[in-house]
Amino acid sequence: MPLASRLTSHSDSDDDSLGTLEGVEKPADDESVTDTHTFRLGRVLFGGVLAFNAIDNLRNLEERIGYAEFKGAPEPDRTVPAASVGLLLGGLGVVFWKLPAAAALGIAGFLAGTTPVMHDFWNQDDEESKQQEQIQFLKNTALFGAALAFARVARRSK
Repeated sequence: MPLASRLTSHSDSDDDSLGTLEGVEKPADDESVTDTHTFRLGRVLFGGVLAFNAIDNLRNLEERIGYAEFKGAPEPDRTVPAASVGLLLGGLGVVFWKLPAAAALGIAGFLAGTTPVMHDFWNQDDEESKQQEQIQFLKNTALFGAALAFARVARRSK
C-alpha cells in the first residue's frame, strides 16, 4: 500500500502497515490503546501541562484579564476566569480519563476560541512580535489537533 494511502486510511487493520517504532508499546490483543503505558503517559503530559497553564492563569488572573483586554477579547473579566476553569477541568479530565471525550472537546473549544484572538500574528507590525505570536498560534494549533485526537480515541474506547 502506498505511503499516502496508509497515512490517510481510516481502517484499524492498517495499524501494522507502517511498521513498529522502537520503544512504543503495542496494545496486547486483549487491551485497548487507552490501557497502554504510552497512552497514559501521553495523556498525563498533555492534560497536565494544560491544567498547569490554567492554574497559572488563575493565579495571575488580573494580568491575564489585562492582556485579554489589550487583545480586544470580549468581556475579559468574565471570559478569562471561565475559560481558565474550563481548561483546568478539561486538562484534569484527560489526565484522569474521566469524561474524556467531553474533557478533550472542552480543551479543543478553549483553543479554538482563544487562539485566533490572543495570538493574531497577522495583525502584528513588529517582526519579533509577529514571530512570537505565530509560534504561539502554531503551538495551539498542534494542541487543538491533539485534543481532537484524544476526543476521537475517547469516543472509540467507550
